[in-house]
Amino acid sequence: MNEMKVFNILVGLLFAVSIIYVVIAPFTKVEESFNVQATHDILALGLDIDKYDHLQFPGVVPRTFLGPVALALVALPLQFLRAADGSRFPLLLITRSELAVLTVTSITKLLSSFRSVFSSTDACFAALCFLSQFHLLFYSSRPLPNVFALVLTNLANAARVSSPESSVSTFLLCVAAAVFRCEIGILIITTLVADSIVFPKTLPKRLLLGFLGGVLGALASFQTDSAFWKRPCYPELEVFFFNVVLNKSKEWGVSPLHWYFTSAIPRALLGSLPLAVYGLAVDRRLARIVYPNLVFVVIYSYLPHKELRFIFYALPMLNLCAGVGLSSLFKSRSKSKLRYLTFLCGCGLLLASLLVTMFALYASRLNYPGGHALRTMHELEASAERANVLGDDEAHRFVHIDVDAAMTGVSRFLESPATWTYSKEEDHTTLNWTDFSHLVTARPHVEGFKCVHVEQGFIKSSLRELSVTTEPKVFVHVREDLL
Repeated sequence: MNEMKVFNILVGLLFAVSIIYVVIAPFTKVEESFNVQATHDILALGLDIDKYDHLQFPGVVPRTFLGPVALALVALPLQFLRAADGSRFPLLLITRSELAVLTVTSITKLLSSFRSVFSSTDACFAALCFLSQFHLLFYSSRPLPNVFALVLTNLANAARVSSPESSVSTFLLCVAAAVFRCEIGILIITTLVADSIVFPKTLPKRLLLGFLGGVLGALASFQTDSAFWKRPCYPELEVFFFNVVLNKSKEWGVSPLHWYFTSAIPRALLGSLPLAVYGLAVDRRLARIVYPNLVFVVIYSYLPHKELRFIFYALPMLNLCAGVGLSSLFKSRSKSKLRYLTFLCGCGLLLASLLVTMFALYASRLNYPGGHALRTMHELEASAERANVLGDDEAHRFVHIDVDAAMTGVSRFLESPATWTYSKEEDHTTLNWTDFSHLVTARPHVEGFKCVHVEQGFIKSSLRELSVTTEPKVFVHVREDLL
């Protein structure tokens, strides 16, 4: 089998694995809440913006609707699809799969550009590195602003790899910064400096196209988001003011300066990390395309609040380095027994990474007890026994979903509006619990209600013992007079 066929098979596996992750862990958490709810509301409510979720639960800072609009428009012809419980759950899978395809397509474009400049062997081993890791493909379908931005940064890096003198990369990075994540401005500066040193004559064109991309992105965001937020709104400007000027992001936790390099990147790359270091050492061509991403991580480390998703944009480039490292070991394997053994050790690193990835996937599936509990509640109520017990006057159920459940997998895609009404009211002092027929809550006992289902949730995992610890996280209660 030639290298091109192997490359195409590996690319196919990238798409397949990303979709498998959607099926195994279909629910979303609080970080993805805005984009998930917005996508649902565009599909379900159309232009009836007053009923949109974000107006009732606006969050700390606004986010752009451009990503949700794109996902919803593609899924629009399939908006009639429903699950057995009447929910739009199939559309959640479809819209997440759309994003997975977009993200993996951008990774494929990056790998193809890499293959054209380096070699098919390098690209094949880089693809294997992607496949062996958990985080990038698991998050490829998760509607975070960082993932939408990752699509554009991958395309920008692909342009930098295949056409070093091209200014397209600057245009794409500026669009990503203006629309989705303003911190990409740091990456714009580091890439401009690196590329201008090597190709100084291209700087004016890069600046012009970058300015054009930023203006177009900002205008598109302002026009779209002002309509959806029902006020003049440019989300990324408000995010920049909140996170950088006010430095309010630290309220979500502070990590040490070195955290990205000592915790986040090692966890994301797993066994590919030493291969990436080796690849950088053996092929100087990688320096120009990779160092701007590493400098971006260094500079961004000075922001106190840190999360792995904030540096997603650098990870694909490090995988290219790992691909070169393993490819170099492969090409020299026949020179001596020691080199052959070293190559086998490199393959062993990827195999170990794959095992860790499978374990992480199993553990991560347990992170969404709220979503599992809500679907289970619908399934229980759909049973023949329940239908026979409830009278016609009680056929429409009213359920309250508390904060803990809402943050761990519940979204409007799971609602069955034909026979259910849902409340996520957070001020419990104003609630009369007897108004509700069902509760999805973190409280194990509620007076006047009987618990009919307990959903286990993730607590901790031990790779050494290959064990995952769970505990009851979300409870489904039914009002006693309905039993």
